[in-house]
Order: sequence, then C-alpha cells, then structure tokens
Amino acid sequence: MTTAILTQGKVSASLLSLTLPMILGISSSLIAALFEIYLIGLLGTNELAAYSFTFSVVMALNSLMLGLSIGLSSVLARAVGSGEEAQITRITTDGIALMGITMLLAALFGFFSIDQVFRLMGADSVTLPLIRSYMQIWYFGLILMALPMMGANALRATGDARISSTIMVAGAAMQMLIDPILILGLLNFPKLGIDGAAWSMIISRGVLCIATFYVLIYKKNLIVLGRRTIASMIQSWKMILIVGLPATATNLIGPVSTAIIVSLLAGFGTEVVAGFGIASRLEALSVIPLFALSASIGPFVGQNWGAELRSRANRGMKLACAWAMCWGLLVALVFLLFHDDIAQLFDTNDQVVETASLYLMLVPISYGTWGVLMMTSAIFNSLGKPLTSTSLSIIRMIIIYIPLAFIGQHYFGVIGIFAATCLANIFTGVLAYIWNRKVFMPLLAEQKTTTERKKQ
Repeated sequence: MTTAILTQGKVSASLLSLTLPMILGISSSLIAALFEIYLIGLLGTNELAAYSFTFSVVMALNSLMLGLSIGLSSVLARAVGSGEEAQITRITTDGIALMGITMLLAALFGFFSIDQVFRLMGADSVTLPLIRSYMQIWYFGLILMALPMMGANALRATGDARISSTIMVAGAAMQMLIDPILILGLLNFPKLGIDGAAWSMIISRGVLCIATFYVLIYKKNLIVLGRRTIASMIQSWKMILIVGLPATATNLIGPVSTAIIVSLLAGFGTEVVAGFGIASRLEALSVIPLFALSASIGPFVGQNWGAELRSRANRGMKLACAWAMCWGLLVALVFLLFHDDIAQLFDTNDQVVETASLYLMLVPISYGTWGVLMMTSAIFNSLGKPLTSTSLSIIRMIIIYIPLAFIGQHYFGVIGIFAATCLANIFTGVLAYIWNRKVFMPLLAEQKTTTERKKQ
C-alpha cells in the first residue's frame, strides 16, 4: 500500500527528504551536461555554437516532457494523499503510456523539420550541417529521455525521491564515461564530434529507462501490466492533461523565448551565442537547489491538500520561498566575485569569455525571485490551478522579457538583452508571491472556519 508520508513529521524534514536526493540527481545530470559542453568546446567554436543552437529545441521538448510529468505528479500526489490505491496504479500506468505516444509523435515531427527550425533561429551554412547531423541522431533517443522523467515524477509524487535520484546519478555517470570516448575518439573509437554526444545520450538514457521500469513494476508496483480499457485510459489521460497541457504551455514559453533571444544574440556573431551557451549551462548548475525544491514542493503540497492539511501545506509554501531567496542571494554573490574566472574555464576565445562573464555578473541578481516564481508555479500546478502558472509565464516571458530584450538590444546591445532577463525575473517573482498569497489564504481561512464549525 502507498502511504502519504509527506503528510507526517516536520515540514522542513519532509521537504528536505525530497529535495536533497533531487539536488544530487539534478546536479549529476547538469555536471554531465557541463562536462559535455567542455568536451565540445575542445572541438572548436563552430561546434560549440552549433551545440548551443540546439538548447532551445531540447528545452522545448524537455518542457513537453516536464508538463506531462507535472500533470501526472499533481493527480498522483492528491490520490496518494486521499488514499485511493487503485487510482494510483491506474494513473501511473496510463501516464507512462501517454508520455510514450506523445514523444514518439514529437520525435517524428522534429526529425523532418530540423533544417526549417534552425534556419529560423539564425543557423548559417557553417553551423547548420553540424546541427542537422547531431539532431538526426538525438531524436532517436527522445523517448528514452522522456519515460524515465515520467517515472521519476511518479516516484516523487508518492514521496520517494531516493530511488529516482540514484538512477539519475548512475545515468549521468555513464554519460560522462561515454562522452569523451565518442566525442574525442578515445580508446581507438572513431572521433564522432558532437554526434558522439547524441550517441552517448541514447546509450546512457536507454540503460536509465530499463532501470526505471524495473523499479516501477517490480519494486513499487506502480505500473500494472495487463489489458486496459480505452475508456479508463482516456479518463486517466483527461485528469493528467487538465494540469499537463497548461503546464506544458507554461514550460514551452521559456524555450520559445530563449530561441528568440538566441536569434537576437546571433546577430552579434557565433562567439556571442557560444558564450551564452556556456553561461546557460552554468546557470542551470547554480540553480539546481531551486529546481529540486520546486520539484519537491509540488508533491508536498499535493499530498497535504489531498489529506485536507492546508495549514501544513501553507507552512511548506512559505518555507520554500524563503529558502529560494537565500540561495539566490548566495549564488549572485559568488558569480559577482568570480564571473571572469569561471567563464575562462570553458573557452579561450576572448569574446566568448566576455559574453559568458557579462551574463554571470548581471542575471544572477534575480535568481532569488526567479526561485520564488518556480515555487509558486509548482504550487499552483499541484493545487490543480495550472492556468495561473501559465499566466505568470506569459507575463514574464511575452509581456516583459521579450519586449525588454528587443528594446535593450536596440539601445544597449548584448548587455541590454541580459538586463531584460534580470528585470523580468525580479518583477514576476514578486508578482507570483503576492498572487499565491491572495489565492491560498482564503482557502486556508475557509478550512479553519469549517473545522471550528465541526467542533461546535
């Protein structure tokens, strides 16, 4: 039987039990990604720029995976909180099937639109052949990336982050072992360049996929293999997609905006795009605790909401936002002091280093409020209010970020684009916290009134 363990014990302890394994898992994945970009940087600036062009497309597809995973996690956590055992296995099984079908269709569409998409992003005759070669291989591994992500979110929704974290660490370690062999041609293997990175992803994620399914089927009994009726499957898909589709839209706004920003930066040269690629990877590494905490606060709030423990859910929300601000301030201070030294570790080209350094000096100022935005978005999704999350993303990216980036690029160049990122994060983070309080506090007051009436 699946127990709602996140409804018990101290709030801080429950959040830490989810967040610490997540930090380890996400850290290992991003360290592997940084190691990969370092290896590709050894190949040359053109290869690094081509690889950087792929970020927004990879992020877009990751957003689709994440959106469906959030939908599953939201529904599953509330089912666990309310103790609906049969629904838990049904939702998990049907959710995995939904992810597999969706990613298969996305891979087919992506494979046949590579040239058109990347030409629109500003890829030239030098970078486009490199991009095409890499993405043609990468798309074959898309489903192998997606299914473990869905499985990991199912495990976290039940309150268990340790197993999924262990699998993530093992997969990242395998990727780091394979990457130099295939990218640089070590141990008498052919030197495949950036194509080697795509093959490394397929091999490591294939093993990861097998391990995840073994745990879900044989260790946790979350997937039931057997005949399913179309009607029951569609019902599960509806529940997942009610949250998953808006969550996907929310997550897609970021990569689409990033693609626009990359196209603006491409006007300043491939070195600037390469510098932005380095800074983006370093940014992803530095905000791992924020991503981990936002992935944890959703299941925590979902289980406690399902168990009618709204005061406990509220304590978790406020604690998560406070932690986000503290971590953001710490990271901003580190990058402010060492931005040049860190950027120089990844490339020797002066313009590449200057671009990465400029980004790391300016944008991290906003990481604290960006973290608050992550927390509140995850909370709204877990409460079954994904449209609020989507609204916040639209405000951040479409209403504030992109217009400011165009204005900043016109008047101030690259620094104007990066300043737009910082301002958008700060404004939307503050707005998100105010919005969260205005939505949740009446619900909390309503439950307290109901409880008092029952006592009378």
